Amino acid sequence: MSAVARQDVTVLDCTLRDGGYYTNWEFEDTLVEEYLTACVATGVDVVELGYTRFTPSDRGPYGRFPSGVTPALRDALPDGHRLRFAVMVDAPALAEVPAAEAGPRLRRLLADGPLPVDLVRVAVHHSRAAGVAEAVDSLREAGFGVCLNLMQVDLATPAQVAGLVRLVAGLGPLESLYVADSLGSLHAPRIAELVEEFRAGQAAPVGLHGHDNQGFALHNTLAAAQAGATWLDATVLGMGRGAGNTRTEQLLAALGTDQRALQPMLDLVARRFEPLMHKYRWGASALYAIAGMRRIHPTYVQRLEEGLERDVEVKLRALDFLARNRKTSFSAASLEGALRHAAV
Repeated sequence: MSAVARQDVTVLDCTLRDGGYYTNWEFEDTLVEEYLTACVATGVDVVELGYTRFTPSDRGPYGRFPSGVTPALRDALPDGHRLRFAVMVDAPALAEVPAAEAGPRLRRLLADGPLPVDLVRVAVHHSRAAGVAEAVDSLREAGFGVCLNLMQVDLATPAQVAGLVRLVAGLGPLESLYVADSLGSLHAPRIAELVEEFRAGQAAPVGLHGHDNQGFALHNTLAAAQAGATWLDATVLGMGRGAGNTRTEQLLAALGTDQRALQPMLDLVARRFEPLMHKYRWGASALYAIAGMRRIHPTYVQRLEEGLERDVEVKLRALDFLARNRKTSFSAASLEGALRHAAV
């Protein structure tokens, strides 16, 4: 695999968003100050601040980011920095407002924030992508750059992928179109195939959001870049839902960032994120590998692993039950059913 030049790709760090699944989207201000400073120093291009919703009742578990980003965090950034800031909106949240109002409402919600959000990532299951077309138009008309993240695209048939290519081609300008390895199930050849198909059929730059269930996140991300993907997601020390993501510090090193430039990020990992990893226990494991290979939603493993006293045989039987019942979406009821079955 030949090298991919750093200047040819956009590195988007989504630690505050994806890592929030472990912290309930709450991070200490001092940690975020150090994190933003390290992102600037190491050349990260975009920082995703978190999820956002349209009504207060829907903010629910998503914590205080991005609306709670304080002026102190803004002031921690050096003058002349080139970071861009993004938020993610799930398709179900978009469905709760008239599509034509999505852009103006989000613009008002973010207007008073101290960090200038100019990029919105719309996360949608690949089978429901057509349903966000009008909202994407509204967001773009409100002045946001829009990325479309196609979730669980590994489950799409060839005909569905071809349909998605045609759909995206008709959406109008996008900042990027993401292949999201939501289940951690993809392998490099399939990722390259998807990247090439999307690149050939529509104009938006293609990106990859990789999960590390099988330990392939960095490898898959570099394979995507080799196939022409130019937007690459990562999180510090891989902090993210389930097994976590491509590690920012490893991706930057693989893209040629030298030791001196990378040192602030490595210092941040050692001081701040390794203790968090010890506490929350994300990362690749045998159970996450099983989930990835058998296309089980990673939150099932995350919940199973929270019960440290739970017998490993029960966990294995529960995963087998979930796989046989094709549980690609998480529900607490399904988890309870799997545990009841496993206890028999």
